[in-house]
Amino acid sequence: MIDICLATYNGERYLAEQLDSLLAQTAPDVRILVRDDGSTDATLAILHDYAARHPRTITLIEDDVHCGAPAPNFMEIMKHSTADYVMFSDQDDYWYPSKAEHMLAVTREQERLAGGSQVPVLAFGDYRVVDADLQPIDVPEGHLQISAFHLSLNRLLVQNYVTGCTMMINRAACELAGDWEPAILMHDWWLALCCAAMGRIVHDPTVLMDYRQHGDNDVGAKDVKSWRYRFDRLRDPASRTSSVDYFRQAQALEERHAAHMPPQARRTLERFLAIPGMGKLGRMRMLLAGRYLKSDLVRNIGFLLWI
Repeated sequence: MIDICLATYNGERYLAEQLDSLLAQTAPDVRILVRDDGSTDATLAILHDYAARHPRTITLIEDDVHCGAPAPNFMEIMKHSTADYVMFSDQDDYWYPSKAEHMLAVTREQERLAGGSQVPVLAFGDYRVVDADLQPIDVPEGHLQISAFHLSLNRLLVQNYVTGCTMMINRAACELAGDWEPAILMHDWWLALCCAAMGRIVHDPTVLMDYRQHGDNDVGAKDVKSWRYRFDRLRDPASRTSSVDYFRQAQALEERHAAHMPPQARRTLERFLAIPGMGKLGRMRMLLAGRYLKSDLVRNIGFLLWI
């Protein structure tokens, strides 16, 4: 079985279209687990209507928990998953019919190469950037974060390369996630760290969905090499303190999973966590020596200056 975790909040505008695309998946034995986080629009009415019409496929999770953000909402849904494989759906995208079936084949192949389903596996694909009407947006592929991936633990400690709505994880990876805590920056980033440290991550270049950009996205596709983006990042005060969040998330990873990590992954994590206790030059040297680096030169210059 495949569980698709769908997190919603005030998503009435595009929700029905996305639900239709999830229901059209060609993979057999798919279940949609939906949890709304306190919507005040028609989202809940839409969910109840779809759940009533598709009771075998759609399970609506209703509780008194207020998450307040996508990451804890998704991780709350994961607690209800019992399937061998788990996927994650935003409320405003559009999946191609073969998405779940294709990613299932990719994930199973990685399990085979890793030696079995007991190894945590995360596989993720690609997307087409579209506007609110599902029309392609002209962003050069080389300017998107998805154009280059660094999936080793040292690189993932300082930048996330996995887009949650494109990924599938197996049961072993799902069980690593645990409860959300404020140190976890995003559910997809957290799962990527867990699998990089204790399992396997693979990127498949197949485009399997439309990633809708409509101005209200919590996280969206951006032209990361445009000068406007770079200038905005350089002047954003949050960019200068973001490393504090990276170390906090890494600390949570160590506290939960260090005892189960292979020696090399544990050393990579320990060396990273030692950086805040060093002087400025020592911190810069350790980032370079350990290759705790971001995806391009401009980001790395800012990271080294502000660390």
